[in-house]
This record gives sequence, C-alpha cells and structure tokens, in this order.
Amino acid sequence: MSKDRMEKIRKFRARRPRGGGGPRMRGIFHQWKDGDNHIRLVGDFLEVRTHFISPNPKRKERGLCQATAFQGDDSIPKVINCPDWDIERSEVKATKTCRICKLNAIAHRVLQQEECTDEEKKYYENLRRIARQTIKLKWNILDRDDPFVLLVADGEEKRVKALKIADIGMEAWGDIEGIYDQMAPLDIADDKEGLDICVNRKQAQRMTYSAAAVLDTSLMPPTAKMTPLTDEEKAMKHHDLKAITGKQTDPLKVMDGLHDDYRQHLELDEEEEAEATGTTGTTGTTGATETATETATDEAKAAAAEVLDGDGPPKGDVEPDDDEDGLVPSSSPRRTPVSKKKG
Repeated sequence: MSKDRMEKIRKFRARRPRGGGGPRMRGIFHQWKDGDNHIRLVGDFLEVRTHFISPNPKRKERGLCQATAFQGDDSIPKVINCPDWDIERSEVKATKTCRICKLNAIAHRVLQQEECTDEEKKYYENLRRIARQTIKLKWNILDRDDPFVLLVADGEEKRVKALKIADIGMEAWGDIEGIYDQMAPLDIADDKEGLDICVNRKQAQRMTYSAAAVLDTSLMPPTAKMTPLTDEEKAMKHHDLKAITGKQTDPLKVMDGLHDDYRQHLELDEEEEAEATGTTGTTGTTGATETATETATDEAKAAAAEVLDGDGPPKGDVEPDDDEDGLVPSSSPRRTPVSKKKG
C-alpha cells in the first residue's frame, strides 16, 4: 500500500469519532429560517468567539483564506474558534496566539498612521473588518417549529424529538437580554419558569435578527405565558456544547491557507517583533501551534460520537451576517413589553 494512501487512511480515522457503534444523531444543529422561529432556551449557554475566514461569493469578497483551503480531505472549516478565547473558562487567554486577531491589530495600527494613503486605507479597513472577532452564544434549544432530529441505530433512521444546538448572535441576544431584564428574577431558560421566544430573521439591506417573548393573546393585555418543560422534554439529553462546538482548528493549516499578502503581513510583523525583543521568529511554531490541533480530546470524542459522521454546523450557507459584528450589539434592541404570567 502506498504511503499516500496510508496517510489518507490515518487522517480519515483521526477525523472519525469513536462511539463504539452506538446510536447517533443527525440534524442537531438548528438553522434559522427567514421569518419567525419559535424556540425554547434550555439550560446554560456557551460563549464562543470565532472568525469567519472563507471567501464570500455573495458579497464578492475573497476572504482571509484561499478557496482551496476549504476543499479536499484536509480542508479547514469556514468558521474557526478564536485561539485567544478560553472556552473552558469563558475568558480571554493571557497569552495571545491568534493570527487572525493579529491581522486585525495590524490593520488597526496602520490606519492610525497619518501617512496612510487612500488606497492603503481602503485595503486595511477591509482587513480590519474581515479579521474581526465575532461573539456568539451556543445554546441547547427546543425547536417548536421542527422538534425532530434523526436517530440512526443499526443502519435504520428514526425521527425523534430532541434538543438542538442554536447559534445566538449579538443582535438577537440584545432582545433576549431585554426579556431577561423584564422577567427578572425569573430565568426564561429554566425548566420550570421559562418561556418560549420568537426569533425573527429578516433580509432587507442586511440580515437582521430580533427576538420577543411569545405572548398569550387570549388575555388582555397579552402577557408572557410561561411554558414549563414536560416530563418528555426534561428527559431529553443536553448536548455537551464545549465538546461538540469547542474544537480548535490547526493554526498551521489556517496560516497555510491565508492569502499570500496576509501571510506576509504576519511573517513581517513577527520578524519585527523578534528583532525588537532579540528572540527567534516564531512563525508557525508558537505554543498554540504546537498544541492546538483538530484532534479532539477523549471527552470531546465521546460527546462528538453522538453526532452522526458528516453531520455538523451548516456549511453551505455559512456566512457572516451584518448583525454579528460580535463586539457591537444591536444599538437599539427591541424591548417587548411583557407581564409575568404562569401557564
């Protein structure tokens, strides 16, 4: 057997979760549809910080990485977790190693220079925008519109009710936060005292997201009706958000996939840092690049084994929405007047 084939088999085996042949689920990642989406938040959320690094044909943008980086057996995801964010502790790491964040910092630095030409300003403003860090919340939810996923066991598929994993961007969160404030001290994601919400996705000049409490319109005035989880819903297993969505992408692959000019910016910047500090350049060999790989931990593999091979966050339609600048929440989140009403 050729070395190339052996290497291909090795990579394939490393990517496959080890689940012992048990039942697996497909379709656990919720996809927002245009219009109203009725959901019920369940339990705690996970804060993640990500970078969208792929070309965006709809906007005619070349992105941070070349298209070939997302093709083939050794491809990288279009959205990657930021290495500077500690998902386990939900805090920024003391040691910064993210090359995409560094590109963003380089763009900021250049734009502060008075001698920056109009052409350079346009180039670096675009780099600053596409290299920004985005904040999202991963949350177990009940999808009231389509509560089913596919359970695959012994070669057979069966539709079953189960929790899904939703991405909550900062614009929608601005409204959800307002619902939390108005319902305080009640927890709208609590099993007993929680309530359903409606997230509306609308495409105008840009994609927008808004959220409001689902109201009991049989009452005057309409009030927020609490929806305690049923015994069936309480029994649904919560997805391990950290294990399933917290995987880091190999930074060497990201570095290799960058457009040449962006990679050269990083190499030059690191050379200058090395000269200033009297240390050896670290391009491609920082602590994170030595330890952060696409191979998940044993715990992550066990959790990922519940998800059917090939299933994962939506890939074909993944792109950064205008509302998800991450660090800039909605400027005027809608506050839906609600009254506390137990159902």
